[in-house]
Amino acid sequence: MAQTKPPKSALKRLAELEGKCLDLENQLAVVQAERNNYKEKYEDILLENIRLQDSLKEIRERLRRHEPLEPQVVEEIAEEAAEEEFEDVPADCFADLPLKVAVIGGTDAWQTKVAERHPGFKIIGSSKNFDRDKLAGTDILVINTNAVSHACTQKAKGEVDRGTEILIISSNNLDILDKKIQALLM
Repeated sequence: MAQTKPPKSALKRLAELEGKCLDLENQLAVVQAERNNYKEKYEDILLENIRLQDSLKEIRERLRRHEPLEPQVVEEIAEEAAEEEFEDVPADCFADLPLKVAVIGGTDAWQTKVAERHPGFKIIGSSKNFDRDKLAGTDILVINTNAVSHACTQKAKGEVDRGTEILIISSNNLDILDKKIQALLM
């Protein structure tokens, strides 16, 4: 019997495929290492989450029993709160304006926030039986359509002087209110 040798092209192809297999094995090893790293991180996060949940349960239990927190726990909570960034309440950006702004509508809580942020604004309320004299000389009337009757809105529109800008909003976001008033002034 004659011995048959595989053709050179087949040997060349076999060498190429073996090279590709080695490359794929290397890539697989890299991906597995990354996966293991992520798995370790995930397990660490799970353990931290369990620790925090246990701490939270203990704090809730003490609060339920009206027991004071240990000083160490209070310090940890204070440190965590100090690390968080809190936005400062912006100053009244309309304090220097010679304009009179009146606010009608919105919830009582929203009106309180407006009064705290803009002490110069007149807060009229949400009742249709408001004092008409409070609108005298108003340059900008802000009507928040949340928690206000249609009758109050119409009465307010009818009571303001001609030329008074009327700004109707339906949002309790004070930043949006500020932007809309600034847009009116430009």
